[in-house]
Amino acid sequence: MMKRNLYILFLLCFCLHLQAGVRREVPCGEWITIEAHPVADYHFVKWSDGDTDSVRSIQVHEDATYIAYFAANCLDYANWPVVALYDWLLTINVQEINDQGYYFSPNNVTWYRVVGEPDDMHDVFPQDDRVMATGYYLTLAQNLNGTGDYYAVVDVADAQGKLCSGLMRTMIISYSGNAHAPQIALMPTIANSGQSLKLVGLNPAEETTVQVYSMMGQLLHTYTCEDMQFFFDAEQTAGCYLVKVSSATIKQTTKYFVRK
Repeated sequence: MMKRNLYILFLLCFCLHLQAGVRREVPCGEWITIEAHPVADYHFVKWSDGDTDSVRSIQVHEDATYIAYFAANCLDYANWPVVALYDWLLTINVQEINDQGYYFSPNNVTWYRVVGEPDDMHDVFPQDDRVMATGYYLTLAQNLNGTGDYYAVVDVADAQGKLCSGLMRTMIISYSGNAHAPQIALMPTIANSGQSLKLVGLNPAEETTVQVYSMMGQLLHTYTCEDMQFFFDAEQTAGCYLVKVSSATIKQTTKYFVRK
């Protein structure tokens, strides 16, 4: 991200002038101490001569200029929620991010695959991480070879007062590329509003949690059962919905569509 310059020190023989308005005389050859104090949500990066000590002593021999550089605490804004890795589908939790006061369209979301180390959000971004797609979710090829780490960057630059130039990064999700053979089945996968749906292939010897998400990542329902099958009603609104099934031996997500 762009580093922010909060103030500049002009060191002159016989005087020290601080941009904030503080002024005092400094005889040539005298040692003085200068300090860089960031405002809230920023941290000190370095002085213009490369020194990284926020508090330092300088012996004044000649006229000089020292610029203190600060950067936003982007690490605090680089761990936004991702709903989950659904075998081959990654999706951000739009609703949860909206609840934090950030609003954006699918065009403001860019997915990246990590190359080497994740790009530093404090510096020029991106560097070498590979751009994959835009949108609320990322669909990966089910036969993708090898492993990979993925994340999404959300641009909320239009929101006033936001840090990190408005770019916020989600959690980094690791994808193994080794999808398991289906253990469960959802019937039907294309339904009418309110129609009864059936999950089969569950393990009756353990408690199973069934969670229904919208494609925007909003958790709509959570159910529990201890049976070989489970019935629930399709949503009333047309669209695509994700059904996450979790138990001690089952970790699988499927989806269904509600007709218009």
